[in-house]
Amino acid sequence: MSEEHVVVVTGIVKFKDKILLLKRNSKMEMHPSKWSFPGGKVIAGETLFEALKRELREETNLEVLGDKKYISDYTFTRPSGKNTIGFCFLVNSISEKVKLSKEFTDFAWINPNDIENYDIIPYLKEEVKKAFNI
Repeated sequence: MSEEHVVVVTGIVKFKDKILLLKRNSKMEMHPSKWSFPGGKVIAGETLFEALKRELREETNLEVLGDKKYISDYTFTRPSGKNTIGFCFLVNSISEKVKLSKEFTDFAWINPNDIENYDIIPYLKEEVKKAFNI
């Protein structure tokens, strides 16, 4: 049985007054070498927030507090042709000590107003603007 859609979740991770950006490695199927936010596919049986917490642990080794703010949902088609629906949340990290997975080559804690200075996946700039009313 083939999947009709892929469901993903994205986190704008905040610590104090900074947000976390991750630089995707050059071998990624989607958006190679672009800056992005942590996140990934939701596994059957997980809630969106459970999936986000798992992806954050896997990609950055960060834990987040239980509060979250829904920012938006979005859709796109993957290079494979699969339709994807995503959900973006603002979450608060309990620390700033990032340990990257091999999916990423760099990270930065930035002021949300500095988002324009990064080669980020284009629609994610809008998510930051929505999250912080910029």
